[in-house]
Amino acid sequence: MVVVTEPGASEKQIEEIIRALHEHGFDVHRSTGMQQTVLGAIGVQPEFDHRQIELLPGVAELLCIMEPYKLASKTFKREGSLFGVGGIKIEVMMWW
Repeated sequence: MVVVTEPGASEKQIEEIIRALHEHGFDVHRSTGMQQTVLGAIGVQPEFDHRQIELLPGVAELLCIMEPYKLASKTFKREGSLFGVGGIKIEVMMWW
């Protein structure tokens, strides 16, 4: 997840956002620019509701960058899947 702060967000607001992310189990990578700060929230928290961060003072935008189906995607699992149907084994291979 990426959290972009409002231009001119105070250091206190940014620290509060970081504290909240840590409380929810994320590691945080901070990148401070001339006008805005970008926070990379690293970690997987399946039950996390992003609105808890999105509504904090100083947050301009929150971007979820992980697909909810990541663990089933070909990006994560390159080999085919094997299914058993009525005693017959079927291997599914997708090439895209």
